[in-house]
Amino acid sequence: MSPSLRTVNLRFLWLPLLILAWFAPRLHAHRPVFVEDAATSPDTAIRLKEPHISQVVYREITKKSSAIWLSVDVPRDFRLFVQIGVPVIDRLEKFRPAIAVVGPGLPGGKVPFKTPKATGAKVLATSDVSKPRFFHEHFTGTESWIHIEVTRTLRRSGTHYLVAYTPDDPKPGDKLWLSMGRKERFKLRDLFTFRRWKREIREFHELR
Repeated sequence: MSPSLRTVNLRFLWLPLLILAWFAPRLHAHRPVFVEDAATSPDTAIRLKEPHISQVVYREITKKSSAIWLSVDVPRDFRLFVQIGVPVIDRLEKFRPAIAVVGPGLPGGKVPFKTPKATGAKVLATSDVSKPRFFHEHFTGTESWIHIEVTRTLRRSGTHYLVAYTPDDPKPGDKLWLSMGRKERFKLRDLFTFRRWKREIREFHELR
């Protein structure tokens, strides 16, 4: 390979990295996860492999899917950062979803669904949130109300679940997003999905 051709190839390899480095700080803090999993029970939960990496799942709440389940495996004394929010849409202004952290060693909190054996539940309610935090995401141009933003230490290792649900009967068009993890990490292949991510996130927020 000639020196000039080698230089061209190296420049070609560096270009996507430079573009990714430019876009990454402008992305939503969480890496979006789009899957078709039912996620209505522990058996169908969306499995996230890296609970310390910032990730977000977008879902509509309906009577058939009134609870959205995520699952993660964590070590002992893992500090789990979670958020729950809803798009800034007029009909969702009074919508107050809840999160339940389900896993071994947690207290037996009252939840409107069955939990796996030998697990308890810690409920994080939002019914008393009068002024959720407003958040504008620059890359997608979307806006959200964040109702919960908290870190919980999970004392025991093993499989834990995050369950987002509404304590009341779901209304048509109820929707929320549920996220975990603080550390931002985007991979080179994400560069080629940014446009699709942006489109799907804007559609979820009912924006064109």
